[in-house]
Amino acid sequence: MSPHRLASIFSTRLGGLVTLCLFVLPALAADPLSAPDATPEGEPSDAILELLKRDELPEGVVFEIIENDRAALSALLPEIRANIARLRERDPDYPVAVVAHGAEQFSLTRSEAAQHPGLHSEVEALVRDEGVNVAVCGTFADWRGLEADAFAEFVEVADLAPDRIDDYRELGFEIIRLRPSLLDAPEEDPWQFDFGTP
Repeated sequence: MSPHRLASIFSTRLGGLVTLCLFVLPALAADPLSAPDATPEGEPSDAILELLKRDELPEGVVFEIIENDRAALSALLPEIRANIARLRERDPDYPVAVVAHGAEQFSLTRSEAAQHPGLHSEVEALVRDEGVNVAVCGTFADWRGLEADAFAEFVEVADLAPDRIDDYRELGFEIIRLRPSLLDAPEEDPWQFDFGTP
């Protein structure tokens, strides 16, 4: 094969490769599905945006979650992270807590760590890196036959979650109930129906 013919083939193939790179790769990069390890970005809650308009913030904020769906905590994590980020823009040391006392709390048990490794590592990072206190309800766990040590070590097991929320309220914290918009969350509060076995 002549050098001219070889150069022509190489040029044609190289041109095709360059065209592929110019048109296909940017589309892949723009597609969020092409990055399976990317953590979804959340938007701050309306309640947080309203709170940030005040001249003075409350002593802290507690995000209360009480749902009849184990997936609720995972669904709400992007919103929780966005809320914390906005609050900490105003005050880097602003106190934040999460109290989960519905079916979602059982996703934080040690036995479910292998099923939800991303959830466990993200919640642990909130506790370790962001100084967020994450608590679940020991009474509700006891109703389902679970001891306090059934939960991951980064989770605080409160004797009774409503009492813990009242303690925060007495300290001047604002309680903000978060509900997952993408789940078919019932209107009733969870203590009005059965959760089944954890």
